[in-house]
Amino acid sequence: MLYRIEGVTVRLGGETILEGADFQQNPGEHLVLVGRNGAGKTTLIRMLAGELEPERGRITRRRGLSIARLDQLFSAPAGSTVLSYAMGAFARLAELERELDSVAEELSARPEDADLLERLAELQTALESHDPYRAEATALKTLAAFGLGDRDVRRPVEELSGGQKTRLALARALLEPAELLILDEPTNHLDLLGAEALASLLAQRRSAFLVATHDRALIDRVAHAVVEVETGRLKRWPAGYEPYRRAKEEATAATRRAWERQQEQIRKTEEFIRKNIAGQKTKQAQARRKELKRLELVERPGGGEPVATFAWGQVARSGDVVLAAENLSAGYDAPVLQAVELVVRRGERVGFLGPNGAGKTTLLRVLAGRLAPMAGRVITGHGVAPGWYDQELEDLPATGTVLDALWEVHPLWSPTQARSWAARFGFSGEAADRPLEGLSGGERGRLTLARILAGSPNLLFLDEPTNHLDLVTCEALEEALESYPGTLLLVSHDRRLVERLAQRVIVVRDGRAEEVAGLSRALELFGIGRPLQKAAPQAGAAHGGRRSPLAEEERRLRREVAALETEVAGLESELECRHRTIAETQDAMADRAAWSDPQRLRRLQEALDAAREGLDELEERWAELAGDLEALEARLEEVRSELGRT
Repeated sequence: MLYRIEGVTVRLGGETILEGADFQQNPGEHLVLVGRNGAGKTTLIRMLAGELEPERGRITRRRGLSIARLDQLFSAPAGSTVLSYAMGAFARLAELERELDSVAEELSARPEDADLLERLAELQTALESHDPYRAEATALKTLAAFGLGDRDVRRPVEELSGGQKTRLALARALLEPAELLILDEPTNHLDLLGAEALASLLAQRRSAFLVATHDRALIDRVAHAVVEVETGRLKRWPAGYEPYRRAKEEATAATRRAWERQQEQIRKTEEFIRKNIAGQKTKQAQARRKELKRLELVERPGGGEPVATFAWGQVARSGDVVLAAENLSAGYDAPVLQAVELVVRRGERVGFLGPNGAGKTTLLRVLAGRLAPMAGRVITGHGVAPGWYDQELEDLPATGTVLDALWEVHPLWSPTQARSWAARFGFSGEAADRPLEGLSGGERGRLTLARILAGSPNLLFLDEPTNHLDLVTCEALEEALESYPGTLLLVSHDRRLVERLAQRVIVVRDGRAEEVAGLSRALELFGIGRPLQKAAPQAGAAHGGRRSPLAEEERRLRREVAALETEVAGLESELECRHRTIAETQDAMADRAAWSDPQRLRRLQEALDAAREGLDELEERWAELAGDLEALEARLEEVRSELGRT
């Protein structure tokens, strides 16, 4: 083993992050770490790196375990060039060679020493993983894969942009001859080409790694297994995104059935105790009470952070031509793109693909009117209402609460409307009152999307929208964008997202932006193979890639269940808000101070009437949909059982 985690508990700021977690990673294992934002992925990584000690439990590491990690804070020795900094990854090779010679010498004197034999094998593996005679060639190849080519390798490190420094640090981490490589969301700093290069390098790696990511294409390419952090525990799942998701759905359904059976058992036992505790069966009732106290409760599934639903609201129809670029030059001090010609029509989904620094985001900013063109012009069509998502999340206010941020873009909303909208993006109950300063990157990303969609845009500009989101939210966003009724312009490193959404692909490189015949052709231009399939094969799929009717029904039911769950959750949130408003308003009206203030009393009565308006219909609708959802879930379980048998 490389390391073993046993009964580990970690608390930060009074909150339990990991509790009784157990896990082990073995030599050569390629593991992908997933989990909701805030679940504890980064905490686990910091703990493995020795930056954080568990409150309880222990971590056992293999003797002399070497770990390479992408540094959070970039630093390089003074005077370093890009190549010399990257070559620093091989400094340990000399140490490994010296240690190998020393162990071999000891072994000649003690040939039966099992520990020495094991260490010799470890050192040989570490050396073989990075050929010392090809170190510079390997470094140059890796740097080029991350967009640092011949023009960059001799440059001083201090001349690089922030993004280039991050990619340089990633290249060096990958070059390290370590037994364990740890990366935390590495694709956030890459374009699609860089993400593809990272996947190739990781897949070829002989030594072990643990990579925290929400990139589904990366999971499919490199994982021997998926490790999920959830409710403070670590659980291993099958490799590949679709197998992982399917296995988890089945396990969650089984847990739900077990929980429901146990709850029914508890209800019947409590009823027996209530009826018989003072009667002839007192001893039996007392015995059952003791049984209840000893009962190990099944945890109710489906808890944790709410899932965003990304409601679109009413989207107005724009003119046929949404925007047009004529002889456009874009850049800052100097143009990075010239002579761009582009026409986008209503309902089109356009993906922009190209290497880092080629000008994708710059072009998107100019098209959105957030940056003036250096030459040419952008014409916006009739009735266009744009929405802009910036990967840096710069449009969020610095202070205030989640509700304040929503009111800033939609000031006429009532508290009930604002809370209902916030709940649809995962900020239900008290979460809507949280200060912005305390939000995680994922929460800030969801709030930014909530603000944008509150304006009902019919033209969306999305610059790396999945960067700060977890897997569950990425999936929800992708599903929502597929049904978005407006026009979409997208820059993303998420290959699955681009493949699923982009109807047109614009390649941005060498100062030009040119349309190509689909994603396959774009990837070929950059030396990348065929795009991923739209979905992994489902159980019961027929030969030739077609799904069986049963598998098709299972897929359809999953979508219908997800849609109904979204609608039911939205209604539950609205009902909760209304009932809370009614209770708070009634309490205020009961206060004697309100009796002497007719204006205040009138405002309170108006608020009470607004909260009660249509409440009965909402509750009836909720009950009806909850019943439909229960029936759909039952049918889905039947279909899955049939699929399992086939």
